[in-house]
Amino acid sequence: MNRILIIDDAKEICYAISEYFNLKGWKVEVAYDIEAGLKKLREIKFDVILVDYNLPYINGVVGTRLIRQIDKNVLIMALTILGEEDVAENFFKAGANDFAVKPIKMLDLFCRIKSHLSGPSKENIKKIVEVKNYPKGIDENTYKLIENYLKMTEEYVDVLEIAKEIMVAKKTVNRYLKYMVSENIVNVNLIYGKIGRPKKEYKLIK
Repeated sequence: MNRILIIDDAKEICYAISEYFNLKGWKVEVAYDIEAGLKKLREIKFDVILVDYNLPYINGVVGTRLIRQIDKNVLIMALTILGEEDVAENFFKAGANDFAVKPIKMLDLFCRIKSHLSGPSKENIKKIVEVKNYPKGIDENTYKLIENYLKMTEEYVDVLEIAKEIMVAKKTVNRYLKYMVSENIVNVNLIYGKIGRPKKEYKLIK
């Protein structure tokens, strides 16, 4: 049985996530600050930890570093809000594996966690090795922001939608997508309208 630890001082969010994962048959623990979360982590082995950024005493980024000192392998999902692009990148640098944007979409969160826990396929492992050394102008953290967003959607999405959701400039997202297309990581779909250039939509190759 999978175990998840939720570290968030918003009790209504903890309740909502707890109820959803309980219904999925998971064991759920809740902590309202980092210190309480670390205490539980020392006592219980977790598969997933959700960490909010705005926490009392110790914020989520610092908390993620402390969690990694105790457990180097647990899946850490950061909880952020729209407009916190820098926060998401700091979470990655601290050791988080992925992030979810509030308000939380439970199905998206659950599917993304299941995807992480199931592990990458052999083809995906090969792709990860191929893009390990990023070329000049491609930052690993921004790359992951875009890649993780594409992982959670099954549909083709355009540059504007991606930029809006992850709060990265449209021009920047477009540059990264061109690189991902060149590396055969992303498919591009052209939609031809009546006037002007065709609209481009993108989807991760799985």
